[in-house]
Amino acid sequence: MRLSPQAILLAIIAVIGFWMVGSLVQEVSLDRSLSHQASQLRDQNAAIAATNQDYRRDIAAVSSGAAAEEEARRDGYARSDERLYIIATPPPPTTPPSGQRASSPSGPGAVFQAVWHFLTRRSG
Repeated sequence: MRLSPQAILLAIIAVIGFWMVGSLVQEVSLDRSLSHQASQLRDQNAAIAATNQDYRRDIAAVSSGAAAEEEARRDGYARSDERLYIIATPPPPTTPPSGQRASSPSGPGAVFQAVWHFLTRRSG
């Protein structure tokens, strides 16, 4: 079996062509992979930049004393030149203990009882 110079040349060109196509596919794959990694790194950098900005804001608050004031206010302290208003819900109405009447007696006997109670309580 004898190979002609054209067949050998065609085989060499085919090998070079396959090698070039393989290299191209490898480069495209590598480019996609690196683009994806670059995108992830950009997202991470944006998140880190936002966190750094928060840290800078906290550092500025601590440096100016605002953080200490905020902490003191949370603990219930106020400045000496401020008026402090405490807003609270009113306590629930108290009910009289069972066994005692909620309303005072009325009528002519009630006046006598009130006077008698007043006199006996003072003397005793």
